Amino acid sequence: MNDDYTKKSGEMMADEPLEALPVYGAEKDAQHTMELIGRLSDLDSGLHCLLDKVKQDMQSTKDAMMFLKKRAALEEEYGKQMTKLAQSMAESFEKAHPRAGSYGDAWTSILKVHEKIGEQHVKFSTDITEVADDLQLLFKDTEKSRKQAKEQGLRHERLVSDSDLALEKAKQKYELHSEQWEQSILLKNNEPSQMTKKALFKSNKTQAQLDRTEEEARAKAAASDQTYRQQLNITNATRAEYFKTHLPNSLTNLKSIGDECNVALRYQLARYAYIYEQALTADGYALDNDDGLGLRSLTEKIDKDSDLEEYIKQYGGRTSRTQKSEIPYKEYSMSKTAKSVLNPNPVFGVDLAILMDRDREEVPVILRKCAEAVETYGLNTVGIYRVSGTNTQIQKLKGAFDRDCRNVNLNAEENVSDINNITSVLKLWFRELPDPLFPRAAYQHFLNAAKIDDERMRVLGLHSIINDLPDANYATLKFMMNHLDRVQQSQRHNKMGISNLATIFGLTLMGNDTPSVAPINIQAESLKLAETQWQVRVVQTILENYRVIFEPDDE
Repeated sequence: MNDDYTKKSGEMMADEPLEALPVYGAEKDAQHTMELIGRLSDLDSGLHCLLDKVKQDMQSTKDAMMFLKKRAALEEEYGKQMTKLAQSMAESFEKAHPRAGSYGDAWTSILKVHEKIGEQHVKFSTDITEVADDLQLLFKDTEKSRKQAKEQGLRHERLVSDSDLALEKAKQKYELHSEQWEQSILLKNNEPSQMTKKALFKSNKTQAQLDRTEEEARAKAAASDQTYRQQLNITNATRAEYFKTHLPNSLTNLKSIGDECNVALRYQLARYAYIYEQALTADGYALDNDDGLGLRSLTEKIDKDSDLEEYIKQYGGRTSRTQKSEIPYKEYSMSKTAKSVLNPNPVFGVDLAILMDRDREEVPVILRKCAEAVETYGLNTVGIYRVSGTNTQIQKLKGAFDRDCRNVNLNAEENVSDINNITSVLKLWFRELPDPLFPRAAYQHFLNAAKIDDERMRVLGLHSIINDLPDANYATLKFMMNHLDRVQQSQRHNKMGISNLATIFGLTLMGNDTPSVAPINIQAESLKLAETQWQVRVVQTILENYRVIFEPDDE
């Protein structure tokens, strides 16, 4: 038999309990084996008894193999799902709570522990699969050896049966010829009382004929007797060789096959038990250990008071201080018609091409001013462009830009004290463009390009569409992407990488809706939601390949 599945018995890990396994083989009681073979040899179906026993051992091996394969599949699925869940929750928590205090640190570590547990169970699954594969090899080798032993045993058994049959035929022929000789003797000597009925009808022969018949019958009887004696010697010799040599050898071989199968099966089950014990120990170590990284120790590190202090500190940085002074004068908000008379050069709600032609500026002034302010004061601000400003300040800045865009001073203390007001007014300006930065005429082309799986072909597709944009849109897009590229370069401080920026500006730059004369319904809303991921992918791909698409000079 192939002994690959038992090789590990001599190569078991140093800390594996070898002494726990019993010793088989040469040290087994030889006298007991001989007695067992003797008892089986005395049974009429001893060979078939052992064949059935080995078959039962094979079925036990197969059952264990099937169980371990299914167990390995369950462990693998559990491990992968656990790892996936921990990673997903960690990513979501990091996005939602960039600074979460002691609880955030503990929770992140707890998720890492679960991720490690998932990896341990995947490894456990791999180890179980190895045991199952060894059992499968054991089953196949045992099946092959049993088949060979069965064929050999049945072949010798058939030789005995054939010899017995030949002896029976020789005996029948001998008895027939002897009976015929006996009848011819009686007929020759006129003894009708001893003759058969059939012989009486043939008694009208002459004496010479009767003598000749008796001689012929005697010759046939003598020849049959000799053949019978020869076949009897052959049959007895065949039976003696079978019962003394072939049958014991076949039984010994079958017992050896069964013993090897049982030894290997027991070893593999002990190996599985050891692997299982190691997996449980690893899980227990993840729950509690001396390094302080177990789940129990991590939960003890949560400090609610310090978390509250940190949260208040962060919250205070995102909002303006309470105005306890007298209520200031609030300027009257005029109608759009009146504003158009007083402010002939508004920037909100004005098409990009009109702004370029009117202001003689390649890039809109509001975009340039806001980008410069963000790059000067806000690159290290956590959540830049993600955190919204104060609505009253946003509207105030919007009115200032519409009145006199060139003279708006974003460096003033009231403006730089909360950079989120400036980022919010810039996003508002993009949202109020009559035609988005990514024109509606090219909207579907951008989405089709975003759906290309091959990254290189996707970049080439977007590059081609961008090159065909109107001059005002192209210049504005290039400047905005350059600005966002600088923002993401400081993501170590502001936590705003390309993925986060693309999520924010996907809808903002591509338009909040699609042109439609029909009222918005549930189906239209579902379509917009489905297109959101492609809008985000457009902006993300352009940002990731900004220098390839726009080929900017070194800034």
